[in-house]
Amino acid sequence: MFPEEAEVVVIGGGVIGSSTAYFLAQAGIDVVLVEKGYQSGEASAANSAFVWTITRKAGIDIRLSMHSRRLHQQLQKELDMDFEYVCNGGLLVINDEKQMSYVEDHVRKRTEDGFPLEIIDAKQTLELEPLLSKEKTIGAVFSPVDGTTNPIFLGVALNLQAKKLGAIICHHTEVLGIEVMGGKVKGVITDKGTIKTNTAVNAAGTWGGAIGAMVGLKVPITPFQMAVLVTEQLPPCVSHPIMGASYMVEEDAGEKGELGCGLIVSQQTSGNLLIGNSWRNAGYDQRTSQEEIELMARVNVGSMPSLKNVRVIRSYANFFPHTDDDLPILGKVDGIEGFIMACGHNGHGVGLGPGSGKLIQELICEGKTAISLDELSLSRFYSK
Repeated sequence: MFPEEAEVVVIGGGVIGSSTAYFLAQAGIDVVLVEKGYQSGEASAANSAFVWTITRKAGIDIRLSMHSRRLHQQLQKELDMDFEYVCNGGLLVINDEKQMSYVEDHVRKRTEDGFPLEIIDAKQTLELEPLLSKEKTIGAVFSPVDGTTNPIFLGVALNLQAKKLGAIICHHTEVLGIEVMGGKVKGVITDKGTIKTNTAVNAAGTWGGAIGAMVGLKVPITPFQMAVLVTEQLPPCVSHPIMGASYMVEEDAGEKGELGCGLIVSQQTSGNLLIGNSWRNAGYDQRTSQEEIELMARVNVGSMPSLKNVRVIRSYANFFPHTDDDLPILGKVDGIEGFIMACGHNGHGVGLGPGSGKLIQELICEGKTAISLDELSLSRFYSK
């Protein structure tokens, strides 16, 4: 039977929404999660599976990342289902001297902020990952706290545990509108009925703008397509999640253009390699093109030549919700009581999801959060 009311309705069933629903249910809140598609059906199922902190910047960015990383470890102990989280350290690989000054500046700022990183030389890098190119590899930034997960399993595990705690999870349920009276949320209207509630959490990811518009908000989130290749199952051969420094440099410099690509490689517990990533402005088009498939193969084989003869079995793409400052939008909004933002994670929703969900639970239940959300409010885009 479809629920008629709830203390909180979470809109969006990815890792962020599922984490929010889980932590709310754990706190004894009557919560309903609604998702327009199937379980882990959007960006939470189509990404590189990183739990990543290396490229997160000094300040609120790295604090969110480290907070969420600790919660991944906590969930590994709390959830009944294994979601294949592995904390084995990560590598940001440098293969161009032009990248070094940028990376050194990033490491310096992080160290000054109390979250140090280590730059290692080519020999140390190749000892950690022998498949990297001996000719191109100059060095890397190593972080012992980074790792990988299975984001589909994580979403399923969160949903299963939330339901055991009393949450109601409604997949294939589209939100059509949000009732607001006197500046207060009163209900969430879906294609299966209206759920009376005083609190709605917008965890709709790339579609966060459309949900915000239902209450008259302009939410500056735009879709940016990210594509990945999946290889055949292989014996263990890549020990760490790997990212090329060019990815961070180009992304931060705004040099994406219509189609870009950087070195991204990780190996899942199943043995499949996830290889990528390409990025492009594609609106809401999820299709991968032959051009970007070939570009991902060429870029990654250039950095890891032994991948040349590995078979690719499929490709996939989805959207990361882009904000101009590369930070999520979290917290209450001015003028609409009971409407809470939890989206805009810029391709880091899997890594930041548990931490974001916990912060939103604290905001709803306690009125205060372990990390201040002031810098992450929607109003930051309109107060300049």
